[in-house]
Amino acid sequence: MEKHILDIILPHLNHWGYYVLFLMTFLETSAFLGFLVPGESMVVIAGLLSSRGVLELGDVIWVASVGAIMGDTVGYFIGRRFGEGFFLKYGRYFFFKKEYLDEAKGFFDKHGGKTVFFGRFMAWLRAFAPVVAGISRMHYPRFLFFNLAGGIVWATIFSLLGYFVGNSWDIIKVYLGRVGVFGFVLGATVVFLYFFLSKRRRLIKEKIGWIDRRLSAQMPKTWDFIKARFNAGRWYGLNLTMGIVLFVLALFSFGEIIEDLIDRETLFYLDFRIQRLVEGIISPQTTRFMVDITNIGGVYLTALIAGIVFLYLLYKRCWWRLFAFFLVAGSGEAILVILKLLFHRPRPMPQLIMAHGYSFPSGHAFSAMTIYGFLIYLTWTITGNKVMRFTISSISILLIFLIGISRVYLNVHYLTDVLGGYASGLSWLLFCVIMVNTVRQYYRNAP
Repeated sequence: MEKHILDIILPHLNHWGYYVLFLMTFLETSAFLGFLVPGESMVVIAGLLSSRGVLELGDVIWVASVGAIMGDTVGYFIGRRFGEGFFLKYGRYFFFKKEYLDEAKGFFDKHGGKTVFFGRFMAWLRAFAPVVAGISRMHYPRFLFFNLAGGIVWATIFSLLGYFVGNSWDIIKVYLGRVGVFGFVLGATVVFLYFFLSKRRRLIKEKIGWIDRRLSAQMPKTWDFIKARFNAGRWYGLNLTMGIVLFVLALFSFGEIIEDLIDRETLFYLDFRIQRLVEGIISPQTTRFMVDITNIGGVYLTALIAGIVFLYLLYKRCWWRLFAFFLVAGSGEAILVILKLLFHRPRPMPQLIMAHGYSFPSGHAFSAMTIYGFLIYLTWTITGNKVMRFTISSISILLIFLIGISRVYLNVHYLTDVLGGYASGLSWLLFCVIMVNTVRQYYRNAP
């Protein structure tokens, strides 16, 4: 059905593209029509057409965003007005009981924001999540925030996907189909496990208590040490454990990238494939956008954020965090210079903008990861406001991602340079945060 609809619509997109785009994205989530209306496919096609000059990329993004947001809003109010009564009246025909609805509402109350945002990227949830939000009586301002964020990010990602991949529509469809199936299975599994474990919460607690008593009796010191590593209320507990795990993974990733470059394995050859792909999608409009991203987001905004963080910590007299930030930002530049001199990899040619120095790892990617990453860490440690945490984290991650893309597009770095910058920057950030917090806790507990 989806292919038939697309065959009818495509010839008219040149004149009616924006109207069709808005209609498809609106209907996809407004009333369970996501199963029939190819809204996501239409966004990708609109991005593809914008790469050929038929549509404007900026207009495609905002039209798709508005259609998605308005469609979700309609779906929300449909669920709020009619949903619960319908399920209570006709649920028995679908093996749907009131207790299931109560559990679903409890789940959505606890995880509603995440479900609205991430559900936008899964075909089943995209059509269903807004209605369930309405049924669950999710607070509308909260729903609106995650609806806006999800709609804009979703429209931007899939518009850019169509724009950059160009004519590789068959590849996109196969990829999106796999992602959709995986997302559906993952989402269904999470929901099933939640309800399954909730039903058996008491039994699980009894089993865990029995295991805890047995291990405490057989190896008390060892088991107490292991349990302390997962105590969420202490730095030496879960915080330190998760920090070390992430640090090891980041360092391991950096080592794997280096190994692929030295041994000329998969990532080494992927660099040149990506380079050839980018050469085929270069356009003046995209080049201007990428130059702005790499200069404004990668240089000026990064420096501004670093200055604001420094002044804030200085004003608040957060000396330990200020010390950590000095190590992350200040010493991080020295680490970056050493890495570049160690690998002395030449930059790709020809470049769309002038760049000097060695290529690996990418300095822009490294700085973005350390500065914006520290901003995320600081936000999560100084505020309990979930909306602020989500907003700053989302914007920071998006900027890190776009800065890396801009460096590859402008051909001043290979893909592995950017990945290496991310991995090394994250490793250094985690190392500094772990070290400073461990020393801080040691002196705090010292007699």
